[in-house]
Amino acid sequence: MIKHWQSMQDYKCFFLNSKVSFDSSERTRLHTDLWIPWQKLHLFDTDIAMGVLLPFYSSTGRPAKNQPQILRSFILFFLLVSMGLTPPSLTLWVSRLSHDRVLAALIGCPPDSLPPLGSYFDFMDRLWIHAATDLYSRKKLLPASWNSSRPDRPNGKHQKAVERSINITERIVSRILNHKEILFNFEARLQAFFYHVAVLPSIRCGVIPSAPLTVSGDGTAVHTHANSRGKHTKEQRSSLSPEELSTAPRHYSDPDASWGWDSALDKYYFGYTLFQLSCYNSSLCTDVPLLLRFTSAKRHDSVSFLTAFQEMEKHMPGLSVKNMCLDSAMDNMPTYRLLKERGISAFIDLNTKCGRPKIIPDTIRIDKNGTPLCDAGLPMVPNGQDRRTGYLMWRCPFGKDHGSKCSRICSNAKYGRVIKTRPEWDIRLYTDVPRGTEAYKRIYRQRTATERINNRILNDYRLHHMMIHRKDHYSFYATMIGICIHLDARFKQQTAV
Repeated sequence: MIKHWQSMQDYKCFFLNSKVSFDSSERTRLHTDLWIPWQKLHLFDTDIAMGVLLPFYSSTGRPAKNQPQILRSFILFFLLVSMGLTPPSLTLWVSRLSHDRVLAALIGCPPDSLPPLGSYFDFMDRLWIHAATDLYSRKKLLPASWNSSRPDRPNGKHQKAVERSINITERIVSRILNHKEILFNFEARLQAFFYHVAVLPSIRCGVIPSAPLTVSGDGTAVHTHANSRGKHTKEQRSSLSPEELSTAPRHYSDPDASWGWDSALDKYYFGYTLFQLSCYNSSLCTDVPLLLRFTSAKRHDSVSFLTAFQEMEKHMPGLSVKNMCLDSAMDNMPTYRLLKERGISAFIDLNTKCGRPKIIPDTIRIDKNGTPLCDAGLPMVPNGQDRRTGYLMWRCPFGKDHGSKCSRICSNAKYGRVIKTRPEWDIRLYTDVPRGTEAYKRIYRQRTATERINNRILNDYRLHHMMIHRKDHYSFYATMIGICIHLDARFKQQTAV
């Protein structure tokens, strides 16, 4: 149970009273280095978080104390990490709070009643649905071959590894369309928490447009600092020979991690894949994440997107998505079918390995985007749709100047030859907004929002530098960073007025 939840009003009163006792150097520091983090903390409403967290605490037993203070401490920690004002270590941060009354006041705690480090980890555990396993036990020994398998090395540079499971995207889409749950959503609490404390407030203040959204999705490699080969116990090292040690079971500090292929670095890595959905605010020129999830490093992005999409529908009902921008890893027919069923326009980069669809008549020549080519070999221009038949119309690229600028006599019509295509031929090639057009390119450019978000999480907020293990800790840290990115956007919105 929660003994006392410090409301936002109580927090502000506490901080103002604490500020009276600050000396001149502490006041100067508060209004210089700590000014921006201070203002961002005031934008984070812990009262909203209370409604989400209460069901995860028992109504009996020893009461939990300082829960809003712990939450503010996490947020302030990551804000200062992003500014280079504190090392990326939670242990060092908790120790620093006990010697810095300004930082202690910012999180809403007197220096003599700060929460210990163990309370931070207990707070993390509240927001994770733990599987029934003892993998994380310090005494648990696993086989020497644990998580040693690697995905097949792709052919060519900057290519992603191929998904080994055949037709897995087809099976997942079938489950989604049949309203069946995708199992093992251990981060469900984190995603619901993130939606209520970060996404919804950003929708209310206009950082996320309330109108239909253009959402982008992408995955990035997260390298863990754990030893992929595990570690033997002292008893094993003292009693076993070198030959026996090579095959003996060992302890793994990060048993959830696995081997994957980093297409950016063109090498294998040991860790996870962070897959996230995000959107771009054109008026503020800023990006904000909508959903974050960690998956196995060997998992293909096409599978990660489908599970993330199902979780977005389940945990984030307030989002109205109009366009979905994805890279070529998600270029498969089940994904197009799912988006079409949901009334979402697909903007997905084509995978050149898929080739020309057999259903398109041989009399029509097309380019890599599916755009018909005229007799001169030039891409034709969209010319509307015949609503009666459903055909898409394509005309000569020269338009009414066809007769004077084109040397080919392909037709006596004023606009030259007209070709008709049907979207049903291939919903992958003939999308709602025709590929190759300026309208398509303008919307698809928003996909870079995910790349910028990935860079902010891994580098600006230094997730890659934090010595953490286990999927649940990575997921929690990424969620806290996502909240900070929303606070960054809201602060930018306020200062831009």
